[in-house]
Amino acid sequence: MTKAIHPRRIVDQITTPTDKKYEPVARMADVIIETTLESGNCQPQDLHDKGFTHQDIAALWHFANALAAIELKCRANGIGSSYEREARYA
Repeated sequence: MTKAIHPRRIVDQITTPTDKKYEPVARMADVIIETTLESGNCQPQDLHDKGFTHQDIAALWHFANALAAIELKCRANGIGSSYEREARYA
């Protein structure tokens, strides 16, 4: 699974070409956002169909879900639409 590029993303993890430790969290957050926008909700068990293992979900769910919630709230409130820079959190 590759990470989709989100040019208008508000919340992102700092990942460098040599340090990819937050990339799995970013991928999971992207899936949580997409699933929530499609169906209105995303539960940990929904991620199995998207290619995540039980171990991935147990290790990353809380972090990824928190990032997704912030991203969704920012989008809903129109935060970031007038900004050119991304806010980056790690």
